[in-house]
Amino acid sequence: MNDQDLQKLSFETAYQELESIVDRMERGDQDLEQSLQDFERGVALMKHCHSVLRDAEQKVDILVKDNNGLFTTEPFTAGND
Repeated sequence: MNDQDLQKLSFETAYQELESIVDRMERGDQDLEQSLQDFERGVALMKHCHSVLRDAEQKVDILVKDNNGLFTTEPFTAGND
């Protein structure tokens, strides 16, 4: 899977694959070549997940800022039932 394919993965899919890789590597029943391939893939998945989370955080920051560039908080209220 190349970088473009990796970018198409949702956070949840990438994280699940990363967990699978970690599980395989922790079992230790792979040869060195497969372990290195898994490690390389795991690093790419980790970077992708970090990027997705960073982008989401930036979007939240933009949405929360008020006109003065300050963050505001509002109490949560459930819908009017």
